[in-house]
Amino acid sequence: MRQALILNHACVKTLSAVETEPSRSNQHELNGVSQLKSLFGTARQSISANFSIRGEAGFIPVILTWYDAREAHPTRSEYRLYFPTNTVMAQAQEGSTLVFGSDNSGQFWGELIR
Repeated sequence: MRQALILNHACVKTLSAVETEPSRSNQHELNGVSQLKSLFGTARQSISANFSIRGEAGFIPVILTWYDAREAHPTRSEYRLYFPTNTVMAQAQEGSTLVFGSDNSGQFWGELIR
């Protein structure tokens, strides 16, 4: 078992079916709720992150992409956090919780709570 994560500037996201079930959407994106926007801001960026499952040893390094899916629209914005296929998110289900934040060294984490 891994030591507990201590995260700064963290947010909690309850996952929806469209974010977790390939039959509903296979885009590997999380809707950009305001708490994610407060972490990442409004600029498109790539983020190195580690994904883990609470209470389990190990983690999966990934590159996330934060972007505005409506960036070409003059009056609308729709932020998304893209994640690549990985073994952690393959275990996520509707209603699972994902905690995002950075640790004391600045490493960004996404920890799944099933």
